[in-house]
Amino acid sequence: MGRKRKKKPLPPRCKRMKRPGRLQSGKLWLKKYSGKNVLRGYCKHYGVDWRCALIELKQLGIHFDPKYIQQREVTEQQRAKSRKKRRHARSAGEPFESWYDYDYGSPWEAYLAEDYAALHDMECRQKDSNDK
Repeated sequence: MGRKRKKKPLPPRCKRMKRPGRLQSGKLWLKKYSGKNVLRGYCKHYGVDWRCALIELKQLGIHFDPKYIQQREVTEQQRAKSRKKRRHARSAGEPFESWYDYDYGSPWEAYLAEDYAALHDMECRQKDSNDK
């Protein structure tokens, strides 16, 4: 006879709700919400993605600027492309291209720009080329 497994606690109730429950409790949540971005707050509170939150907030009577929604779509597409590119590069074994891969003319320029990560990278490349 094996040992009994320890029961794990359930996640918060608001994150276990289906759409009808979220809509019902969302009315009260909206009255209490004091943050700046209602969409982001709803996503975090109920654990849904922004598209689902947008649909549900519209059902609750909140209106959003179409430009804001369009910008969210564009940003989401850009994130998906960058994730796909990173995943492909990782599977191909290519070196990781980081955000600090700015081509400074000299280490002094990197130091003046306070880009210490790039400065460290330049020093490592210089050591590798000297070792060869």
